[in-house]
Amino acid sequence: MREDFKRNLLQGKYQEAEDICKSMDDNSLRDMIMTIAYDTENICVYCFIQYMIQRTGKESWIELAIDIMINPLSFIEGAYSAALFHARELLLIEKNVRNLERIIFFYNIPEKLVDEEEAKYISKEILKEEPNNEVALGV
Repeated sequence: MREDFKRNLLQGKYQEAEDICKSMDDNSLRDMIMTIAYDTENICVYCFIQYMIQRTGKESWIELAIDIMINPLSFIEGAYSAALFHARELLLIEKNVRNLERIIFFYNIPEKLVDEEEAKYISKEILKEEPNNEVALGV
């Protein structure tokens, strides 16, 4: 199944790849896609995830887009910026501590894609919910 999925992905056959996804649970699917991304370092993995975000709108696909861009595909110029875009998407869908912490991540990296003013504002929002939150206290 993994090799069929990978072949479809690399050949741009996203409908066929999507059909394979339907028979998998979320964790197995995530693991398979992350493994393929690490093995191939191919942007088509991210393109497929974008395709699935458009098709389903599921938060799990948006989360996977973030993970792909800050981990196996982080070497691509602009990968962190794309991941930040998706983190902001999640925050619009649901304002919760986990999604707020995702934004803080982009303040704590050397590129500082989130400025200090925004990071402090978000930290205050987190601390309203979790007064001892280490991520927020670290800003």
